[in-house]
Amino acid sequence: MYEPKYSERRRGWTAVVILSGVLLIARLAQLQLSSLEGQRQAAMNTVRRIEVIPPRGVLRDRKERLWVSNVPFFNIFISPKEVSGLDTNRLAKIFDIPISVLQQRIEQARQFSKSKPSLFIRYVSLPRYANFMEHAWHQTGFSAQVLHTRRYLYPVGAHFLGYLSEVTPKEIAESEGRYTMGNLIGRAGIERQYESLLAGRKGYRYVVVDAMGRELYPYQEGKLDIPPVKGADLVLTVDIDLQQLAESLLYGKVGAIVAIEPATGEILCAASSPTYDPNLLSGEQMTNFWHTLQTAPNLPLYNRVIQAMYPPGSTFKVLNALIALQEGTLTPETTYPCAMGYIRNGGKPRCHGHPGPLDLVGAIQHSCNAYFASVYTDFLHSSRFEKVSIAYERWREYMLYFGVGRRIGVDIPSEKPGNLPTKAYYDKAYKPDQWNAFTIISNSIGQGEILMTPLQMANAMCIIANRGFYIQPHFLRYVYKQEGRQVSYFDTIRVPIESKHFETVIRGMRLAVEAGTGYSAYVPELGLCGKTGTAQNPHGQDHSVFVGFAPWDNPKIAIAVIIENSGWGATWAAPIASLVVEKYLRGSISRPELLKRMKESTLVP
Repeated sequence: MYEPKYSERRRGWTAVVILSGVLLIARLAQLQLSSLEGQRQAAMNTVRRIEVIPPRGVLRDRKERLWVSNVPFFNIFISPKEVSGLDTNRLAKIFDIPISVLQQRIEQARQFSKSKPSLFIRYVSLPRYANFMEHAWHQTGFSAQVLHTRRYLYPVGAHFLGYLSEVTPKEIAESEGRYTMGNLIGRAGIERQYESLLAGRKGYRYVVVDAMGRELYPYQEGKLDIPPVKGADLVLTVDIDLQQLAESLLYGKVGAIVAIEPATGEILCAASSPTYDPNLLSGEQMTNFWHTLQTAPNLPLYNRVIQAMYPPGSTFKVLNALIALQEGTLTPETTYPCAMGYIRNGGKPRCHGHPGPLDLVGAIQHSCNAYFASVYTDFLHSSRFEKVSIAYERWREYMLYFGVGRRIGVDIPSEKPGNLPTKAYYDKAYKPDQWNAFTIISNSIGQGEILMTPLQMANAMCIIANRGFYIQPHFLRYVYKQEGRQVSYFDTIRVPIESKHFETVIRGMRLAVEAGTGYSAYVPELGLCGKTGTAQNPHGQDHSVFVGFAPWDNPKIAIAVIIENSGWGATWAAPIASLVVEKYLRGSISRPELLKRMKESTLVP
């Protein structure tokens, strides 16, 4: 048998060793290359921080009925560098926008940044977003941010509820990271005033994404994620039923209705007309509807409750009476003559026919212009004051206590102060010491330069109803289901007038409704006290005004109604006010014919 020589055996073992080495080196190289590829792939995967916007706090009415809820919608972002599989035709159909607009937005995103996400399409509804996800799954470079728009279960109260809109670059810069591009912020009304409560606190989640921007898995199993905090749910002071009634009564008219609970300052309803469905400013077509509302006649975006400034007309007389009673220039028994006008000033202001002579209660009952012109003249020319301008400053100080000519601090933005001229104003208009009560006699009956908002008029009624004080009118009642629910404290303002004087004025206001100029507001056993006003309007027909409260002995509601360009206060404002008061106090209305007529009457095109 042949046996290999030693040298041959050695060469064989050497070959085996060499081959093994080659194989080992090849394997090591393969592992090394694989590792490098893995490192390269890992390097291409990055961690992305994604905002999580919490649901906004909902709004409820004073009976805790859900009023304003949330609906999810989406902002679509595009990262141009990561885009692939782009089908512009399909995207244009899904989002219902022209291809040219779509291409323009893509180009704008490229110019902004090829790698950073840019806001591509705003306010995409859930059904449209689902359609996008179904048909665009193969397209990369797109991401979405979940937001929450509003749904109004009762489409009323648009003016004080406010609306949401996208934050501006300035707001982003000043927010210290709270807001980023595409976020929504309260833009008016309650939404703006209580933004810090309603918005909650955004959270963040960290995810690993691949080179195409696709999410792979949570970073560190989500251990670093920060959960969002939902916004606080708020209970408002407004009664939905009353708000719906008030808005229906204003249909086809221009004006405002505001009602307040005197003991608390809680606003029960605040209707401004014309108005709009707040849902119009909460969907995909928000921008289009905004432009439509901006250009609509009669200014539907204008909140007449707190922004429109009107002459209060004869409703102002009761304030003048209280001041004169307190200063002692008038007594309840004082009588003045009336010859269809103010005799001492050549018959101006003019007056209407009524019984006479009248004491103070009768003058309020029948709204005698001559009587209150006399009251104003005797106050400003009283020997109690060194000169007229000093008396005027005292009178003006009282009026400021009543909330005339200044903002009274309602808890929504954009409240107007009205107008109450200063001494300096009249000094400039007529020269110092060259004016007197006869020069500014229109102030005696709420005309001339005197202007008040409907909110101020209703608040003045709260003062009379409370016999000398008011709590700042407000819309926020408390935070829903939270201990220590009160989050805002509202001042109590006291007027330096003795309570006995209020009783005198209230008797006159009660008679005005039961057997005077406000009889069209009379409802048996309702206890409504009120004062009509026919406010002269230099731009057209007079405004119809009514203010009042009820019941007279234990007031639950104070109200102001103004119907623009509609004539006598007793014709429109007084009966409308009585319907609102009756609905609130009794839960129903006993005069269906009047209700139907007021709702169906149209005073503007």
